[in-house]
Amino acid sequence: MEKKHSEATIKLFRRTRLIALTASALIFTGACMSSQSSDPNKPLPRKSREDSLTWAKHYISTMAHYAEVKIGKRFGPFTDFEDCVGQNDEVAHDGRYTLTYTAYADLPQEQHIPAVRKLRAALKKQGGVDVSSYEERPHSHEVILDGYHEKENFSLIADSVKPRNTLRLSVSTPCFLPPGAKQQKF
Repeated sequence: MEKKHSEATIKLFRRTRLIALTASALIFTGACMSSQSSDPNKPLPRKSREDSLTWAKHYISTMAHYAEVKIGKRFGPFTDFEDCVGQNDEVAHDGRYTLTYTAYADLPQEQHIPAVRKLRAALKKQGGVDVSSYEERPHSHEVILDGYHEKENFSLIADSVKPRNTLRLSVSTPCFLPPGAKQQKF
């Protein structure tokens, strides 16, 4: 019986992760394209996948520090590199990519709102990140924070997810072109 429960929990977690990654990609792609909509051939910023992953891990660690939580080992972390998708659904074949990096903190449900409040306060104090949406659900001890860094074009999420007592921290990069790759023109 315990094995069936853990399999069901894993399936639910995977569904939640897929929905979250899709939402992150939509938010991110829209943000990325808005800065490039006038010129699809505008030079892309360059960064290796390794450097992007190092940055994302560091940023998630910083978010966890601000929220005063520890990243758990029960789920993830998850690294999701994807091809960049253009405003008209074009996909280049020059190696450009986005990265969504997601980690989870094992945290009692009643501590989610206070933890994300601390994160939100630190993000506002540090500047750069616009908290584009924030919602607390006190009756269920759930919280959702979405943010976007205008200058560096990355988005972030901190929210309560299933199974209970799980807080997600996620960051998505803008579209990067690997160093040395020739940018494809459209």
